Amino acid sequence: MRTPNNSGENTQRITQRENRTYGIVNYDEDNAYPQRIHAITSSSPTARNCVDTYSRFIGGSGFADVAFYQSVINTEGQTMDKILHLIKKDLARFRGFALHVNVNAAAKISELFHVPFEHVRMASENRKNETGFDFATYNDWSREKRSNIRTELINWFHAFNLSADAIANQVESVGGWDNYKGQLLYVSMDENSYPLASCDAVIESMHAEIQSDLRTTSNLQNNFSAKTLMVHKGKFADQEERDNFEGGLQDFVGPAGADIMVVDVEKDEEMPQIVPITNTTNDKLFEYTDNKVINKIIRNWLIPKILLSVTDGSGFFNQEQIRDATMYYNMMTTEERILLEETFKKLGTGFHQNINSSGDFSIIPIEFKLSKADPPQSLINLLNNQYLGTDSKRNILVTLYGLDQQDAEKIFPIGEQQYGTKPAL
Repeated sequence: MRTPNNSGENTQRITQRENRTYGIVNYDEDNAYPQRIHAITSSSPTARNCVDTYSRFIGGSGFADVAFYQSVINTEGQTMDKILHLIKKDLARFRGFALHVNVNAAAKISELFHVPFEHVRMASENRKNETGFDFATYNDWSREKRSNIRTELINWFHAFNLSADAIANQVESVGGWDNYKGQLLYVSMDENSYPLASCDAVIESMHAEIQSDLRTTSNLQNNFSAKTLMVHKGKFADQEERDNFEGGLQDFVGPAGADIMVVDVEKDEEMPQIVPITNTTNDKLFEYTDNKVINKIIRNWLIPKILLSVTDGSGFFNQEQIRDATMYYNMMTTEERILLEETFKKLGTGFHQNINSSGDFSIIPIEFKLSKADPPQSLINLLNNQYLGTDSKRNILVTLYGLDQQDAEKIFPIGEQQYGTKPAL
């Protein structure tokens, strides 16, 4: 990954170069960009919370068509709802996702499987020209499990295309249906390129948060004590005596360390000397930096703090604030839900059997309903407003406050006078 240089000039965040050894395009210089993204977003507490929240809003409350989201779409018994659950996490973290699509001779989809986004690499131009393959999948590009990449375990796929001619050509190119592994649907929010992760702009801030946590852990392990230097006067008889002495000191380190040390000396001049090392750490500066880093990470995802359970210091949440924050973040994630709806429409209509008779592939946004037992002051003011008619009040209750139509009619029954109506509470 390339970062801003000393002159302040912004340089390319990731590089995409041909890897002739494996016939792919590297995903950054070390070909492990998504693996690093997964690791850092899992290690940064704030980033992990943000990715989870972003993911929940992308997937909303699931598909509107019940029969569609309950449809079993592969031999593992997974449903469309399960596939949505898996790819919304990849989209939230990487701004992309991938699916393995099996097709039949009638150019219809027979099965769908989620492919972890970090496993996919684009084929190089040379590889495409030689074999026709567009993508490769492998579960250890970063070589965490093995020191070398086993090329025989790399799976190659053609790009998703339900054209009968395209499928026929793909099958012929691999020597028949017995050798055909299906297609791969690769979706990137950066179009025909590896996407920058949703956290890319704050990677340095996430590293800072992780390092701050390590410092806190170190302080805890050392009882928040200032560092000291122990001067042993005299000489050790041998290395074993030195090792035993140093080993004994370890009993006084950490939160479970002993508080008393007994030292036997024969002469006063052999008394060990403890020399304190001055600690110039400014705790307030660390606190300021921590808050600055956390706020920067949160702003990257444009998430209202209340949705992350981050308070302003009062420790209380207001129902109206949660509702407004939910409505706001639903609006901010509309583009992602539309992308998923378009993708699932393409998949659903191409399935070998009808799994969505309604033709509705929409995803229901998350809805926050205000508690009827503890209405906010603005709702109380609405109910007592004598200048609004009952029809208007019912519409406001349903549209803004999320009440069911029947509940709204119970509060303001149809047919009652239009103005000056007392709510039926």
